[in-house]
Amino acid sequence: MANTTATETRGNPNEPTSSSATSTTETQDATTTPQTTSTTESTTSTTQRTTTTQQTTEEIPSSAPNHPSVDGLFNEPTQGPKPFTAKATMIAFEDPSCPSCVKFETNTYPKLKKNLIDSGKLSFVYRSFPIVDPWGVKATYALDAVYARSESGFWDLKKYYFDNQDQFSSQNVLAKTKKFVNEDLGMNGQTIVAEAQSKKHKQQVREDMLAGKRSNIRGTPSFHLFRSGKHLTKVTGSQSYRVFKNAFGL
Repeated sequence: MANTTATETRGNPNEPTSSSATSTTETQDATTTPQTTSTTESTTSTTQRTTTTQQTTEEIPSSAPNHPSVDGLFNEPTQGPKPFTAKATMIAFEDPSCPSCVKFETNTYPKLKKNLIDSGKLSFVYRSFPIVDPWGVKATYALDAVYARSESGFWDLKKYYFDNQDQFSSQNVLAKTKKFVNEDLGMNGQTIVAEAQSKKHKQQVREDMLAGKRSNIRGTPSFHLFRSGKHLTKVTGSQSYRVFKNAFGL
């Protein structure tokens, strides 16, 4: 029976960690439906919340739960309906340099998108949690720089990182990013790289990291699953489509 492994790196809860941090491993059976960690999360009646992401005020659905993974969520990259307006919402904490994330993106995500996201049953939200390799931190800052300009560009750049993960290192990732942004996204790659190097969107990265730490994310990929305004469970590792479908009850 295959096991999936998530890497846990401890450090400053507000900052992406470096490869010098102490690491342990957390393993979960890939064929076992994850244990439900909460079924009675309370909902918030607040309809508006000011978020630091992109410095805007977003209307928050009344069904949004009061859960730490939700903090600052409503300006994050999202596929499908707005979070907590569909039957189910999935918050994914991922790292461009995480090998297990590639397995999820290749084997599971396409089925989620075809069967649940595109049909309007599931809202999928991506949050950054770069803890595996230093180049993933640089890529995360580049992703946020692109997202500030184009959400479709964000998804294209994320796919580029995962599709070509074995080609990147801390020394070449920004050079390759610049070329891709120029040629494939039609944007100014030099500007994107400059913003990544200066960590212009540091607050957004901190916000994601803090939401992950506070919601007990210890490795990537990890997911918080919600249905009807309630937190169902946390799923760790590159699990199958069936695990998610069964957890949601869809």
